[in-house]
Amino acid sequence: MTSTVKKEYYELQLPLEGFDTDVLSGWLHQNGCLGIYEASLEDWIVYLPDDWPPARLENLLQGLILLNPAAQKSALRLDKLPYQDWNSEWRKHFEPFLAADGVWVRPPWREPAGVEGAIELVIDPQMAFGTGHHETTRLMIQVMQQIPLAGERVLDLGTGSGILAILARKQGAASVLGIDNDPDAIDNARHNALLNQVDQIDFQVGDIGLIGGDTFPVILANIHFEVLKDLALQFYHALPAGGRLVVSGLLKPDVNRLSYVYKHAGLLMLDRLDLKEWSAIIWEKR
Repeated sequence: MTSTVKKEYYELQLPLEGFDTDVLSGWLHQNGCLGIYEASLEDWIVYLPDDWPPARLENLLQGLILLNPAAQKSALRLDKLPYQDWNSEWRKHFEPFLAADGVWVRPPWREPAGVEGAIELVIDPQMAFGTGHHETTRLMIQVMQQIPLAGERVLDLGTGSGILAILARKQGAASVLGIDNDPDAIDNARHNALLNQVDQIDFQVGDIGLIGGDTFPVILANIHFEVLKDLALQFYHALPAGGRLVVSGLLKPDVNRLSYVYKHAGLLMLDRLDLKEWSAIIWEKR
C-alpha cells in the first residue's frame, strides 16, 4: 500500500555563476541533496530533506561559499515547500529518455518510445528515489548491459525507486531482492514494479543484514561512498566465488580509496566506467 504520509522538503534556488557545475553536482549529492532540477543555464533548484536542522542547512550554505567564494549568500534562497509540489514539477519536465544503449525510461503519463528491441522502464517519480537521470544510475544501467544476469539471483541494495531491480528482471534475472532503509522508497519501488508488470521481485525495508547468510551471484549497490566503504566485508560474504558486485555513487577521487578497502576485503576490480565526475566499478569475488 502506498504511503499517505505528507512530507515537505527544502528548495534551494542556486545561481550558477562562478561554479564548476560538474564539481557542484557531485558535491551536492555527496552532501545529501535529494535531487537537482536544472531550471536554466544560470540557475539550479536543489532539493533538500525537510528534517535537516538549521545547523546542517547553514553548513551547506557555508560549504557552497567555500566552493565558490564569489557566490553571494544573500542570493541563495531557501524555502520549505509541500512534498506534492516537487512531484508536480517532475511531471512537467520528466520526458522519456535513453538511459543507456537499448534502455529507455519514461513516466507512466507518457506514451511508450516504441523503439524495437529496446527495454522500457516505466518509473513514477518520487523525491530522491531515482528516475535514471542521475549519472550514477545511468552508469549502473550501462554496466548491467555488460554482465550476465539471465537466470541469476540479484540483490539490489539501496533500491530506491526499484529501477535497477526492475531492469534486472527485464534482463532475465531469475529473482531480485530489493532493499532500502526508507519505507517510502519501498512503497514507490513496489508501485513501479506493478507499472512494469514484473514479478519475482521482493522489496523489503532494511539493510544488508536482512539477507542473513544468503549469497547472491550479482549484487547492485548505487549508494554513497561512506556507506560503500563500510560494507566491504559484508559484500564479500554475500557473494559466492565468482560473484559480481557493481557499485556506483562514487566520485572519481574516491575510487582509489574504495579500491584499497575492497582489495583488502578479498574483492578484485574487473572494470570501471566513468561519466562526468562519477564512477561505477565491477568487482569479483575470487
